[in-house]
Amino acid sequence: MQQSVLILAPDTDPHACAVAWALQQQGVAPVLTPSLLAKPGVHYAFHLDGESEHLSDSMIGSEGVSAVWNRRIQEPDPTCAEADEAFARLEWKLFQRNVFSLAGAYGDALWVNRLPESIRAEYKLVQLSACRRLGISFPDTVVTTDAEQVDALRKKWGRIIFKSFMMHQWMDRESGEQHSVGVALLDQHSELPADSIAVCPGIYQRYIEKAFDVRVTVVGEHLSAMSLRKRAAGGYVDWRIHTDQVDMQAEAIALPAAVESKLRALMQELGLVFGCIDLAVDRDGHYHFLEVNQAGQFLFVEEMVPSLPILQAMTALLISGRTDGASGGLKAVTMQQFRASDACAALKERVGKPSQKDEPLFSVE
Repeated sequence: MQQSVLILAPDTDPHACAVAWALQQQGVAPVLTPSLLAKPGVHYAFHLDGESEHLSDSMIGSEGVSAVWNRRIQEPDPTCAEADEAFARLEWKLFQRNVFSLAGAYGDALWVNRLPESIRAEYKLVQLSACRRLGISFPDTVVTTDAEQVDALRKKWGRIIFKSFMMHQWMDRESGEQHSVGVALLDQHSELPADSIAVCPGIYQRYIEKAFDVRVTVVGEHLSAMSLRKRAAGGYVDWRIHTDQVDMQAEAIALPAAVESKLRALMQELGLVFGCIDLAVDRDGHYHFLEVNQAGQFLFVEEMVPSLPILQAMTALLISGRTDGASGGLKAVTMQQFRASDACAALKERVGKPSQKDEPLFSVE
């Protein structure tokens, strides 16, 4: 009997829905849930003795799963009396974290990615420290609340980049104007207000004079690389805000062998099966690591460059439960096919998106 695939994500997540549709095209019925289901009629039991340990999951049944995709995991939401909610919510949260921290919770299923590794790999300093040990080039970095440290880095390089740990967006209630904090270029004319910088730590890095950016999507042993550049020449400070502009040119590229080898070593060092890596290529052709998002968006890559079959690669990975994605004989599945499917139309209804073909559904984080 064909094993199932467990996808930990809500049914409003476009990537989870696209991959679930692709699995269904292969005759695999995935289980799509944001967490362990703390609902009446659904039961879990984790058994341990001197000989073995295993999880019984009534949603999965006896056939088991080939892979668990930790896409957008959430905490369980228990169904219980209001007076018991705080206690039950905490107990479910701790039970889920206990179970999902074990490599063998679902037997020999492939985890994409395992919970402890996925949490650790979210930390940018952990990523850069791993790059330093592996000899992967990255921009000089200072994480600080001290304006003097920021100024020293700026004086050294002339121009630097400010990054927040997370993108923040908000609206001015009076004017309705949208604001965001994420990435900013600082040069000799930029003010460095000490009081503002001291509010919270920020990430400050040498600015790379880019020839272009590269997005590398790692799906097990399968790597897809896409370059992003201005049609005129050069790269962007932050390419993500330009993806809908005619000025951007995206194309599939082959990574230099040495760069690819080091990125594979980085994924192994971080314990990741899947990840989206951002690189900057300077005008001398040198590659510099910026970050890896272990749960990043990836289907927009196939939409921008249809020759990169990332949906197919993810489908093969999850069905086979192997990092080489060797499942053989799969039907071709593409983003274009998903866009035209009833599953995509149903997704748009759930998330309240218009049904126009060109409606952006897949973000580019």
